[in-house]
Amino acid sequence: MKFTIAVVALTACSSAVSACPFCLAPMQTWAEMIADAEVVVLAELVATHEGSPTEEPSAILEIVEVHKGQGVLPTGRRVQWNDYLYGKKGDLFLLRGGRREADTPQVVETFATDRPEPTTVTVPAEIRKVSGTEAVDSVVSQSTSKTFEWDRADQVSDRSYRYITAAPDPTNETQERLTYFLPFLEAGDPLVAADAWGEFANAGYEDIVANGKQFPADKLQTWIADKQTSPERLGLYGMMLGLCGGPQDAKFLEQQIARPSSDEIRFGVEGLMGGLLLLTGEDGLRFLEESRLKNVGASQFDCFAVVQALQFVWAYEPDLMPKQRLRSALYPMLKREDLREIAVRDLARWQDWKALPLLSGVYEECKADDPRTTRAIVGFLFVCLKSDGKNDSQVADANVLLDRIRMENGRLVRSMERDFR
Repeated sequence: MKFTIAVVALTACSSAVSACPFCLAPMQTWAEMIADAEVVVLAELVATHEGSPTEEPSAILEIVEVHKGQGVLPTGRRVQWNDYLYGKKGDLFLLRGGRREADTPQVVETFATDRPEPTTVTVPAEIRKVSGTEAVDSVVSQSTSKTFEWDRADQVSDRSYRYITAAPDPTNETQERLTYFLPFLEAGDPLVAADAWGEFANAGYEDIVANGKQFPADKLQTWIADKQTSPERLGLYGMMLGLCGGPQDAKFLEQQIARPSSDEIRFGVEGLMGGLLLLTGEDGLRFLEESRLKNVGASQFDCFAVVQALQFVWAYEPDLMPKQRLRSALYPMLKREDLREIAVRDLARWQDWKALPLLSGVYEECKADDPRTTRAIVGFLFVCLKSDGKNDSQVADANVLLDRIRMENGRLVRSMERDFR
């Protein structure tokens, strides 16, 4: 269990560095995929072939609209997709592709009609139409030529295609781009809703804050309360509500956080807690302390969610409340075997040398069977001794505990001394 928490902590911290603090690792968005593609077309499925023992599955599609690469493919051209394509006649697909360098001579059939046995035509270094009654346009790759290849075929609706192709380029200002994507959060089309969330997940906190006045608090409450909302989106929505809401929204977040939980991970609750802290500051922190951190019956994951919310405030909203108030909120975690390592590491990063008197007892509890926390304590002591913020009394306390650990686990101390030289 402890290993799981450590992995979650690492993931949360790494994603927060360059993206939304409460979002999972950002996915590639449609705008990024379109920008990377040389050719983007909307095509209608004409026919499919499921394949046989002697033939590979394939599909024939007709290009309805060319969004990108007008000089490569015309509207009305039929193209072949050399793999099985799920769908029925008339379904729409967004195709992405481009010309690729070829390492060895080979014939790659790329464009096709629905005739059963297409022929190929050699076209050095470029794509050309086949005249007359030839069945297929194709590209033959020579050592100095390029081959056109389709990379992806994704089923879309007309509405989702318009959303994708109207989206602002990734090089545009993020704040401007978020204004476009905001109305599509939780859109009826799952493809659109997921992509709009992905754009916010990719955005930095400062850009999300800059758009805060546009956020719809009433809709955010609805999405958070809806059990059908994808769990990975709740963290973002909780934070957004904290940026735009009022007292009634704070009460709503308290109610959502207080919902009964189990020992299972409750995705997104850390974002709800972060939103509550944004709205209520120290009042919200007291609620989280009483209901979670000081509550011996609170689950490991609920307490860790509070730790994540505190990490968020420390990193992104340093003026929200006194720093020592955040530090001291972690002290109850030093008594929890499943979270004390994380608490010690955070207190070291936050340079809380007032916590030194507490570490002697923590070390006594963990030295026999918890090497990770023991190592975190030694790291805390070395960081303290090398920092500029400690006083003489704290130096003395750190040296006393370090000498004690050195006597009982000299190998660990010596190995870490090399890291802190």
